[in-house]
Order: sequence, then C-alpha cells, then structure tokens
Amino acid sequence: MDREIWKDIPGFEKEYQASTLGRIKSLDRKVMSKNWSTGQPFYRTVPERILKPGKFCQCGHLSVTLRKGTNGIPVHQLVLRTFIGEAPSNMEVLHINGNPTDNRLLNLRYGTRTENILDVYYQGGRWRKLSIDDVHAIRFGIWCGIKGCELAKMFNISQQIISKIKCGRCYSWLK
Repeated sequence: MDREIWKDIPGFEKEYQASTLGRIKSLDRKVMSKNWSTGQPFYRTVPERILKPGKFCQCGHLSVTLRKGTNGIPVHQLVLRTFIGEAPSNMEVLHINGNPTDNRLLNLRYGTRTENILDVYYQGGRWRKLSIDDVHAIRFGIWCGIKGCELAKMFNISQQIISKIKCGRCYSWLK
C-alpha cells in the first residue's frame, strides 16, 4: 500500500492540502464569523477534515469546493498542480488508467488534448457520442452510398457531423 503524503495546494497554503492518494483536506484554521444575534464579529476554529468530492461533470470527474462561495475545482487538477506544478501551455490532466475518479498521483500526467481523446478511445470508451467503430461504420456507410440523413438517424447524431466526417473536418486523425 502506498504511503499518503500531504502537501499544501498552491494558492491555498495553510488552508487546504492534497495527498498523493488523490484526497483533499481542509486544515485547522481560524475564520471570522458574525454572531447571529448581536452581529458582532468573532473568530472560530474550523477543524481539519477530509473533503467529500462531488461529481464535476457527466464524464465522472470529481471536484471539491475550496473556500465558501467559490466554484468547484476538479480534484485531478489540484493533485497534479500540488505535486508536479502548473500545467504547461496547451496541456491538460490525463488519467492513465482511464478512470476519472482515480485521482492518485501515480495515475495522473500532463498531456495534450489529442492524447486525452485518444486515451479514451484506446481504453474502449467514447468521446462525445461516437466510438472509433462508429466513425469507421459511418465512413463505410458513406462509401456504400448511404445518405447522410440516414446515417445521422442510425447513430443519433446531426447531419452536420456526418458531413464533417465525410469532408475530413472531424475525426481526420482517425485513419
């Protein structure tokens, strides 16, 4: 079993930490509050706790909210930013095993958008609605003379996507 190492998240030092096992925790800290009856400000201690992530998107990525009133931040981005550093230009976080809920440091790396899409396909998944086999079937259907509107109905996609596949503006990387 891997040893869990905790480190401060950049930009949230002394407030939040990320671990090598993909967990996020808030640290003990004092925050200003107001007495609900008198309106007088006072400091209270917020105890340390592991944050429970929620779903970030339909594809299964997990996120946590750091600081009250802010948007959720994907856990995989926080873990990699904490232990590796900011993402290089035009790079995003990739899950090596294809599981978007596995945010362990050893399962994350930076890569290009194309690598991310290809990883999804190589692991048997779908990017948007079409799989690699779907695209091959559409191209074969076009070659056989099946109309674009019929193919669109068969695959439950728009005729514009069929046209883009036919003209090479979509899925051109797929040979």
